[in-house]
Amino acid sequence: MLRKLAWIAGALALCIGVQFAAGALLNAYLIRIIAVCTLNVMLAVSLNLVNGTTGQFSIGHAGFLAVGAYASAITSFALDAKIHAVVPAFFADGVTLVIAALAGVLAAGIAGVLVGVPSLRLRGDYLAIVTLGFGEIIRISIESTPAIGGSQGYPLGYTSIPGYAKLAWILGGAMLVVALTWNLTYSSHGRALAAIREDEIAAEAVGVDTTRYKVLAFAVSAMLTGLAGALYAHDATGGQHIDPGAFRLDRSVDMLVMIIFGGLGSITGAVIGGLFVGILLELLKELPNLLGGGDGALVRMLRDNAGNVRLIVYALSLVLLMLLRPQGLLGTREFSLKALLGRRKKAAS
Repeated sequence: MLRKLAWIAGALALCIGVQFAAGALLNAYLIRIIAVCTLNVMLAVSLNLVNGTTGQFSIGHAGFLAVGAYASAITSFALDAKIHAVVPAFFADGVTLVIAALAGVLAAGIAGVLVGVPSLRLRGDYLAIVTLGFGEIIRISIESTPAIGGSQGYPLGYTSIPGYAKLAWILGGAMLVVALTWNLTYSSHGRALAAIREDEIAAEAVGVDTTRYKVLAFAVSAMLTGLAGALYAHDATGGQHIDPGAFRLDRSVDMLVMIIFGGLGSITGAVIGGLFVGILLELLKELPNLLGGGDGALVRMLRDNAGNVRLIVYALSLVLLMLLRPQGLLGTREFSLKALLGRRKKAAS
């Protein structure tokens, strides 16, 4: 018990320390990149629970992200003023964010059960199509609902979503997602999920309730994605405005790329994949600035077509990954500093 409390205290101290260090040493742009990469880690780890650990194939997790973002934003709008009226100012922002995040997690979890139960008899490409349809249904439903801003996003007018999710909150959320996923994956429940991934029929033969565990994987993954959506909506480094365009199919594809890059079934691989994709996409966005003001024909062509070039470079990087390392960076293994140091000692001896 004391060891767990020490880990929690250490994690909180680290988050607060990073918050102060980033504010003192980094500009707003770099802090924004760190926040985006950290949110990517949350998305990758949560999706890995379904696609990697359980062996299912979901490409509609952007829908869960949207549910968490909108549910939390609506909740904070409705309760923020009331909470500030009864809670001391120093704690009011955090209380509002926690309640909004819980609402986003709950709403996304319900959505995960709703999409998980009808999909129990499906697998592979058929399951992917169902989850893709779910994600698109969520996005189109949001765009068709004027009460939450429709295609113009939420909220409308000059008001904005409270930006209470500072970098420390986002880092804390990522640590929580990784810790919960790690404990689930390397528990008896995680072994049951891995058995479903390896051979679902054999898992049923030895007594694994595959129906229950597949729904569990979808629900937990959706809840963790909903938490990422809540922090995304309240991100203090962003614009405190969300719109359905942020939850299109390409967002789900980016999440899938993250776990494929790191290795399906590897939690630390998903963390590395989330960081890699976040940094790569940000560098590609800055391609025109990186090219500078050169006058060469090739430089002008690349600068004028930066959007298309960005997509081409992104696609080529994925093709190279599949050719050189089809199992991903770590495969199903986990990165261990202790194991790495052990290998170095053996090599030195």
